[in-house]
Amino acid sequence: MSAPTLLHLICDYAPNGLEFAEIRTRLHDELDEPASIAIHQTATPPLDTLAVGFVTGQLALAPTSGRLVIFGNSAPRRDADEVAERNQGRALVYARLRNKVEVVCVNSEHALSFVKPHITELREVASPAAGSQFRSRDYFPRYVAAIVDGDYSVLTTELDPADIEEIPSQVVAWTDGFGNIKTTMRRSDLELAGLEVGARVLVTLNGVTLPAVVSDGGFTVARGVLAVNVGSSGYDDPFVELFLRVHHMSEKTAAVRYDYPEGGMPFEIVSLD
Repeated sequence: MSAPTLLHLICDYAPNGLEFAEIRTRLHDELDEPASIAIHQTATPPLDTLAVGFVTGQLALAPTSGRLVIFGNSAPRRDADEVAERNQGRALVYARLRNKVEVVCVNSEHALSFVKPHITELREVASPAAGSQFRSRDYFPRYVAAIVDGDYSVLTTELDPADIEEIPSQVVAWTDGFGNIKTTMRRSDLELAGLEVGARVLVTLNGVTLPAVVSDGGFTVARGVLAVNVGSSGYDDPFVELFLRVHHMSEKTAAVRYDYPEGGMPFEIVSLD
């Protein structure tokens, strides 16, 4: 018996909130065989397309032997300061990656930045761009379900992956549940900066400057020491994270020390050696 298709929902809604429930209800209604589709949902911070892109990249590029489809949704509608006519937002798009993973997402800012180099096909999806404040519930499930069911007639205009925004350098990408701050800086960036394991640095983020040590693993530093750490995300060239080892979650994690920085916030590393 073949493994079920895995459908990841990556949306900027409250974890297990009503919005997720409504979208999953619509998907259940639209899918030909909903019982054969395993659905997992991941909540990202509101209006944070960088977080959606980061999570999409981490899940889409993971080793997998079965079929994987990702629906990513964050649509800030920041294109204009004026009222959007008929609630118009950015288009829904479809991307196929080299590893055969398929991504359906709102084409907003950094939603596809982390998979950009891996895209072999990029197309618009026929979903309406206007007419509902809650397109994610009222329109998108029909088209996501069609693609999951193998109906690619909903794909329209070809797009150029070169037009996708690049990953911004040296900014906050994602804060995990342990208060570790994952960034868009990579191990190769540390090497280019000449920052070797054991180097002492100052890290400034969100108006806060803290001493830190460059590390190849957060647990190689002492309790309470901030590590500029080659983290667990990013695969061949891992992303760097700001890791502050604690023994209890009541202690001040890196996220707490830096006053919970938002996605996209830049940071600076200065060598003390």
